[in-house]
Amino acid sequence: MMNGYDKQEAMEFILKRIRAKDHPELADSLPELISQTIDADMAYMHENHVIDEDGNAGTEYYEDDDAFEYMVEKLAADNKLDPVRAVKLASLVDDYMDYQQEYLESKGLVGWDH
Repeated sequence: MMNGYDKQEAMEFILKRIRAKDHPELADSLPELISQTIDADMAYMHENHVIDEDGNAGTEYYEDDDAFEYMVEKLAADNKLDPVRAVKLASLVDDYMDYQQEYLESKGLVGWDH
């Protein structure tokens, strides 16, 4: 995790903003999927040196498109989603990225270029 980031608080922030009616096929598993998405996001940042082992800013910038693709592919594989549900998941990840940005801004963590 990045320094100053509280996963539980972020999940609550994000889940309050994601509307289940926008993701009816995934509505029953939104908390679990958002938790997995946060973990995949952090894994992307570690693997791509956006954050270092200690959670501090790394040497690379956060690339939205690459992160999005990484998260969708990881969650689709981990949850064994068929292509149709993977497309639905992509919509959820897109919403997540918007609300994650809002959360980071609310915490003063905007320097992460997330």
